[in-house]
Amino acid sequence: MTDTTIVLGGFTIHEPVTVFTDYIITVIAFIYYWKLPSTNEVVKYWRLFFLFISLSTFFGGSSHALFAAHEGWEYKSLWLPMQFLNGLAVYYAQKATLLSVLKDSKNYNVWKLSYVIQLTLYYIVLIVVQKYIVTIIDNALGLIPIMIVHLNAKVKEDYQKFIGYGILVSFITAIVHGLKFSLHDYFNYNDIAHVFIMISLTIMYWGVKQKATFSPEL
Repeated sequence: MTDTTIVLGGFTIHEPVTVFTDYIITVIAFIYYWKLPSTNEVVKYWRLFFLFISLSTFFGGSSHALFAAHEGWEYKSLWLPMQFLNGLAVYYAQKATLLSVLKDSKNYNVWKLSYVIQLTLYYIVLIVVQKYIVTIIDNALGLIPIMIVHLNAKVKEDYQKFIGYGILVSFITAIVHGLKFSLHDYFNYNDIAHVFIMISLTIMYWGVKQKATFSPEL
């Protein structure tokens, strides 16, 4: 990619638009965390999902801003926390799903155990491999089943459709990254992917907000 580094007041910022859009996601996700009330366990876990997404993207944006070369222990000191926090976000999305869509599933205990195993294995493999592909696989293994069960949920639980569609939108980012589709050097595929993440989180928030408003108790 073309070097888009800028200097503001003597401070060097690498990939400025990517950093800016990362920080927008940070703010948006934190606002959604802040605005959702802890009306029940399901909403509480979705709040934690938004919180850890917010924290993860903050570390991600900072790693893009401070390091032109994505290597070395200094870079990894920001990159690894980003991935660990992302893993927690997926885990709490799974916990929320377990207590809502899957609460009456005959495989409830299997799902519950699988989430703990997945998070544990993800952390172990991430530390050993330290490649972003590990996070991509964890997100796919965690979020695709959540998307499917929400889209197949009972019609009367309309909020679940929003969560499913929100996750579906998030997978557009994989297409954008795969095609390396960019509009400009200062609005590349990373930045476009971030816009779809903003849309994804907003759709999911609408769904969780409905759950908080119309289902005060489990």
